[in-house]
Amino acid sequence: MTSHSNEKLLSRIRKLMALGTRNNNAYEAARAVRLAQVLMQRHNLSPDDVAISAVNETVSYQLYTDAINIPGWLNALAAVVCMATGCRCWFSWYHTTNKTGRHRARRSLHFYGLNERADVALYVFTVLSRQLRNATDLHMTTTYRLKRLKLQTKRNRADQFREGWVVGVWNVLEAFAPTEKESSVLRHWLTQRCGSQSLSDINVREARSCRGDSKARLSGWKAGQRAELNHGINGQSFSASGLSLPVSGGKDDE
Repeated sequence: MTSHSNEKLLSRIRKLMALGTRNNNAYEAARAVRLAQVLMQRHNLSPDDVAISAVNETVSYQLYTDAINIPGWLNALAAVVCMATGCRCWFSWYHTTNKTGRHRARRSLHFYGLNERADVALYVFTVLSRQLRNATDLHMTTTYRLKRLKLQTKRNRADQFREGWVVGVWNVLEAFAPTEKESSVLRHWLTQRCGSQSLSDINVREARSCRGDSKARLSGWKAGQRAELNHGINGQSFSASGLSLPVSGGKDDE
């Protein structure tokens, strides 16, 4: 059986099982479950095989950093997207080759979740990443254009702004936690996906303290609350409001 035929078979079994659990007609529900069981026995498939087949993976190759140590704002944004879509994720690497034949290692972010959730996670991450980049560029250009600051201070303030932005955008997305059964399916899928190559912990680089860091973070938080997701998720428009963020510490001297 080809992979395409196998996927069609698994999809049919999943639909039958869903019909068996959601149909109010007891006869039709029992008939759907029996047919699903017959197909599973005929093709030597276990319930775990059927459940794991519903997990999909999507990859973002458009990260705005290729650093070995993941910036704290990027790690937080990935976590926020996962918590909002019921997905899981991991950071990885891929390689590109330029016209001169030189190889370069690039960062990627893999989302995995049940059914269409991974697609939704990739969409949300892509849109928010673009908005975060535009908001950071606007903030750095308008706020510090005429100020004499060390390059490192500008970089630190940009990171502080980004981390605040992610906290602000949190209210754009409603939390959605997968059930324990779904989490178990995701764990089994990941074990099969990675095989003998288990995932390792990443090193996260938090934003450094600097002069004006609290103001930069607060500006990011305010800008993050204005983030929007206009299309692609059930046709709904999302906007942020009402998130309380205590901002303390740091150095506000200009």
